[in-house]
Amino acid sequence: MENKFDIEHIYARNRLDKEKGLSNPQNVEILGNKVLLEKRLNIRASDYRFVDKVKYYKGFTTANGQEKNGSQIVELAEISNSYSDFTETDIINRNSKIIDSFVNFLRANQLLKE
Repeated sequence: MENKFDIEHIYARNRLDKEKGLSNPQNVEILGNKVLLEKRLNIRASDYRFVDKVKYYKGFTTANGQEKNGSQIVELAEISNSYSDFTETDIINRNSKIIDSFVNFLRANQLLKE
């Protein structure tokens, strides 16, 4: 079976609407706040706070003992294990890291004119 993926907002857009928790609301849409996630998980985790999304990212056992598999995205497991919340500072720092990594990839593969 082929996995279908979506782009997930780690800091949920509806959290921004309800809590007004970002000093710059545009940060909810930058790359540092987005992650690749299996569509089946994105549907379940989409509008929750990070602390509540983690169970969908990692996987969990329901009250009746049914296993719900988490994401196969390694970076998402690392984020889930490393953060208790995902804040605006985390978004900005992750954004810089992603951009720096991508630029380094382009340079290493001679895909960037300098």
